[in-house]
Amino acid sequence: MLGLTEVIGKLSMVLIFIGAARLLGVADFGVFAFSLAVGALATIVPLWGYDTILVQRASAEPRQLQALLAQLLVMRTVLVVLVLAVICGSVGLSRPSDAGTAVAGVLVVTAVVLDTYTEGYRAAAGAMQRQNTIAVVHLLQRLLTAALVLAALLGDTGLLGLAVAYFAGTAVGPVAAMLLLRRQGTRADWRAVSVGSLIRLNRGTWMIGLETVVAMALFRLDTLFVGWLVGNRAVGIYAASYRLLETAVFVCWAVTRAVFPLMAADPRPERVRRNTERGIGVLAAVFIPYMTVLLCRGHDVLLLLYGEQFADAGTDMLRWLAPAPLLFGLGYLLTDALNAAGPTLRVLSGAVIALVINVVLNLLLIPHLGAVAAAFVTSFSYAVEAVVLVLLGRTRVGRPRVLRTVLPAVLASGFAAGPLLAPWPLLPALIAAAVVYVPCWVVIAQRVDAEQVRVLRATFKSRRST
Repeated sequence: MLGLTEVIGKLSMVLIFIGAARLLGVADFGVFAFSLAVGALATIVPLWGYDTILVQRASAEPRQLQALLAQLLVMRTVLVVLVLAVICGSVGLSRPSDAGTAVAGVLVVTAVVLDTYTEGYRAAAGAMQRQNTIAVVHLLQRLLTAALVLAALLGDTGLLGLAVAYFAGTAVGPVAAMLLLRRQGTRADWRAVSVGSLIRLNRGTWMIGLETVVAMALFRLDTLFVGWLVGNRAVGIYAASYRLLETAVFVCWAVTRAVFPLMAADPRPERVRRNTERGIGVLAAVFIPYMTVLLCRGHDVLLLLYGEQFADAGTDMLRWLAPAPLLFGLGYLLTDALNAAGPTLRVLSGAVIALVINVVLNLLLIPHLGAVAAAFVTSFSYAVEAVVLVLLGRTRVGRPRVLRTVLPAVLASGFAAGPLLAPWPLLPALIAAAVVYVPCWVVIAQRVDAEQVRVLRATFKSRRST
């Protein structure tokens, strides 16, 4: 159920993006995408590390769950109010020329921030080992949001109508989650909230919070830089291409769920290195052919999903973003590998170095090269993070044999590039490339590293069972 809701959640957002890109103007779509990025960055403050702390402490002491839930909700409310006040104040001080556009942007940002309450209830359900409960809420909320947004778009209500629909669909999530947990006997114990209890809740969150801040900034700042330095139209084109990166990252979560328990159970460097190589093999098997498709037929993919305006202007951006899913996945996997023996500042150091490079290069390059520069900087930053984590993690991870591990996917993708480069329509080319890639990868992997085949099967068996 959890895996299903992740996939449907991603697909529902893809449908919203496709509908918005095709039925709004490029500039209005850019406002929507920019507001989503601002909202995602704004969630850093109320999320911090509270959900993780709740799961850890309530799993160890289940009787504390209702008190911890109340404390989390109080802290979250204080921080949500603070964040939204700052955002609304900033919008008011900027004196926007179009009040409707400003209201729409604030509504979208507010909707994204309100979703942090649903995450809090998901954490409580996770502590009770009842994640399927909230998975149902997540599924219904995502489907409802997509339906409301598409209805608003088809009704020609414009950007403001889309924003109202997005807000309404998202607001259902925390209310439904709260009611569902109450029916199962779990509700916030407000009597347990005090200044002392909130101080205790905040202890131990700084490392998690800082890692979250840096990771989210690295994932979202490029869209904000494009909006600030180029404009809404460029944001719309860039966000359409970037969505193809975001939609694919659930594979990273599936891989880490399969290998991280093995790392944590036996954190000796040799064992962590071997499990890291297993994860890299799966990431390469999925993301290198995905990258090949985007490099060879990126224009056709954008044309199919978003239309001619996005395809013509976004193809170069998509080519630079094509390696990003693999590079992001490597950093994500290496982060878990370094944390297998316990939290370490080396993970935060790698992310901070990548973020600094990302900010500096974006500020230097975007004014001259536009959104294409943001796409290049995104992939380059993730590459830097992965390299830094490998260098910093030698004592915990050893030296993963990356080149040997990715070789089957590289060679098989090289063969699959033939049908992709042929002058065929997109769908037949994709089918032919898959027919070539899969058996080539299996044959080469069996000769180079036969364990990769077994790990790939185990990963997606685990995902189905989850």
